[in-house]
Amino acid sequence: MSMQLNQVQFVANLTKDPELCHTSDGVAVIEVPFAVNERYKSNSKEQKLTTFIDVQVWSKAAENLAKMAEKGDELFITGSLRQSLWKDKDTDKQRSKIFIRADSWQFTQHKEKASEQQMEHPHDIGL
Repeated sequence: MSMQLNQVQFVANLTKDPELCHTSDGVAVIEVPFAVNERYKSNSKEQKLTTFIDVQVWSKAAENLAKMAEKGDELFITGSLRQSLWKDKDTDKQRSKIFIRADSWQFTQHKEKASEQQMEHPHDIGL
């Protein structure tokens, strides 16, 4: 019997301001790219590797993200990997993309526009 686990935790920077959208059912959602920066040494020279990943944030957590966060902010994100599948309209080929569906987020540093209560409690999606 195998055990499967789909959990992601990372610290990353928003690469653009979050834009709040709503589904046809009125559920708040944001899809925003993050940059995960890693530093390492290669041949005694410091290197930087940046990985860009799209993150979906839903419901109240999306509303809070839109109100409180902006481009450049560093956030701690927990979530799970998801895959989006679609057919390319031009080539008729199957396409896919891996993204993170956030379960919660929180600032890694103090933000003046966030209250102390908001800083102490992660913004859970509550699914």
